[in-house]
Amino acid sequence: MNPPEVAASPVQYPFDQPVEAVESIVPESSRAGQFASEESIVETGTKRHNPKVLMSRTTPNQNSRNALRSLVEQEMLAEFWTTFAWNSESAWNLLLPRGLRTQLARRSISEAPACQVRTVPWREMVRLGSRGTPFEAMLSSGERPFSNVGVALGFDAKVARRVRELRPNIVYSYDGIALQTFREAGKLGIATVSEQSSSHWRWTRKLFGEEASRNPEFAGLLPNLTDSAAQHEWADEELRLADYVFVPSEHVLRTLAGVVPEEKIRVIPYGAPEVKPRSEINLDSGQPLKVLFAGSLIQRKGIGYLLEAAEMLGSQVELTLLGGRFRPNVKVDQACQRWNWIETLPHAQVLEVMQQADVLVLPSLSEGCALVVLEALACGLPVIVTPNTGSLGFVRDGQEGFVVPICQGEAIAERLEFLGRNREVLAEMSRQAQATAAKNSWKNYRANWARAMGSLACF
Repeated sequence: MNPPEVAASPVQYPFDQPVEAVESIVPESSRAGQFASEESIVETGTKRHNPKVLMSRTTPNQNSRNALRSLVEQEMLAEFWTTFAWNSESAWNLLLPRGLRTQLARRSISEAPACQVRTVPWREMVRLGSRGTPFEAMLSSGERPFSNVGVALGFDAKVARRVRELRPNIVYSYDGIALQTFREAGKLGIATVSEQSSSHWRWTRKLFGEEASRNPEFAGLLPNLTDSAAQHEWADEELRLADYVFVPSEHVLRTLAGVVPEEKIRVIPYGAPEVKPRSEINLDSGQPLKVLFAGSLIQRKGIGYLLEAAEMLGSQVELTLLGGRFRPNVKVDQACQRWNWIETLPHAQVLEVMQQADVLVLPSLSEGCALVVLEALACGLPVIVTPNTGSLGFVRDGQEGFVVPICQGEAIAERLEFLGRNREVLAEMSRQAQATAAKNSWKNYRANWARAMGSLACF
């Protein structure tokens, strides 16, 4: 494999297959906070309008938690609805096995007062309890009552009833869980906002169908291909009923072209956690490059192409796979035996693993705005990503890492080989990664999100 040459500053990397720059198609009025520094944050005025917002999310993650925190900070929260909320301060917590405590801690809600958190727990508890048991297929597969779809439908019905009782100014929910809620809000003249956190299903289905034909040995690791026509109809009706649609990246916006009117869309990129001091970068090019993959071991995240690159490089890399296996697959199962595989870790320990790696690789075919990329940047970990990770607002090719085309293991191998031989470039990318993370913090996200929500109260 011929190594790329490094030009004088500004650094350029003349690889054989460069990724073309993505043309911006988001109107300036929709650009909420991209590359905004903390110094540029202004008062949002949301306290003056002070709309009351009911937010719903079945399983909170970092972006929804920060949106919730923003509502609390701006005194706009009416209620937050979720499936299951665990009290880590409960006396019962001390009696549980350590592993179970760790799992339940992920369901604790510290971002809002307990009196404003409402739950619909029973279907979700059955779903979680049936995992790995003989009852899982009977209870939780497909669209059965305790499947992800079943949980979402039961949850949505409860929230819809509460909207009728509470009459908030705005209902904010996430894709796939709010059809009945939005129908009820529409009857009452309540504003609705849907967060489309991933690519539109029609765009994804076309891409994954092509991928399944191109790479049949990994076709079983493309879960979205099994979604039913009913699920697609629900998703599209949600988008039609939403007064506004929030998306985390221009990539997601592009997949909504022809589906959602552009004037309804607001682009608000996610944020990075607090930058963590990083130990000195290993500059010894004679040692293997420590490569990290973090995420489910599925082809949507490009796992097959990473394994192809690792096979090309052999002993030049040490690969760590951090994530659960979706279903048996010969190549993935062999990789988990050959390389360092960690099925799951608490979030804080994931960040520790990042600090020990040299580079994160996420060659996804489809993401909304990959949070793991922002977490890696905050840890000073350069990244190799595709344009479809929704990370081009944070990752510039040759600066914080590299952007490679989707479905090209050889392109990944070339960048990894280059970084393994040019550790001084790796060190500079690490410094740039943390500088970029600091400019795109969760604090900025909360301010931008609150500004966008406050503006909706004016119609």
